[in-house]
Amino acid sequence: MALYLRIRTVKIIRHLVAFFICVIIFANPSKAEEVDLELVLAMDASGSISEKEYLLQLRGTAAAFRDIEIIEAIQSGPTGKISVALMLWSDAAFPKEKSQWFVLEGQQSIANFASYIEGFNINEDDTVVLGGGGGTGIGSGVREALAMIASNDYEGLRKVVDVSGDGIETEFEFSKGTMIRDAKLLATLQNVTINGLPILGGDYPNLDKYYYREVISGPGSFIVVAKNFDDFGRAIRKKLLREIKSNVAQAPSSDHMQYALIP
Repeated sequence: MALYLRIRTVKIIRHLVAFFICVIIFANPSKAEEVDLELVLAMDASGSISEKEYLLQLRGTAAAFRDIEIIEAIQSGPTGKISVALMLWSDAAFPKEKSQWFVLEGQQSIANFASYIEGFNINEDDTVVLGGGGGTGIGSGVREALAMIASNDYEGLRKVVDVSGDGIETEFEFSKGTMIRDAKLLATLQNVTINGLPILGGDYPNLDKYYYREVISGPGSFIVVAKNFDDFGRAIRKKLLREIKSNVAQAPSSDHMQYALIP
């Protein structure tokens, strides 16, 4: 037991050192543009996700950003804008597919982002390029999202990683990576909240409880549950509305309790 704890402590220290090197190298607060929210949409593209399910995630997210309530929420904060990026995560050993950062303020910029999401990693012939597969590296995905936030050109009143997926974290010998328990420590140090959107209907009927217990982190963190992939659009709209609303952006909660939103 003592040996295990020493090994895990060394691994955590290595993750922290590597992470903060990235922060020191890339962060440039003197040029940061202030926004109400920095948001990374961390979407599951692991081996359990089919092309149909991937498209349902994209289309549901795009539809949410076209919703008038979401548009009004984006424009209702102190700065009237948010910064958003999309990232696909899969096996810890595989590279992550990342978008650039977008500043959403006027209706045109929001509409452009919705269209971009709808076509992310889709060829002209409508074939899907997932580029992931393998296991379910939630922690590795969250760590990548944290690095994206640390290295961007924005400074948000709040910073959020929005994790969606249909399975629990897996770890294989060939794909050792940051586990979610360690990624949550990094998020705490960076003052980033992790929210979750578990997608039910697959091999893990208690996935909502797993996300609530193991994935979400930070003040006011919460989950919204999708009953299945067809329900993803409803769930992501509900989740984004709560994350973006100006009353949340203006007054981040100091209460460290976590709230699960289960329909």
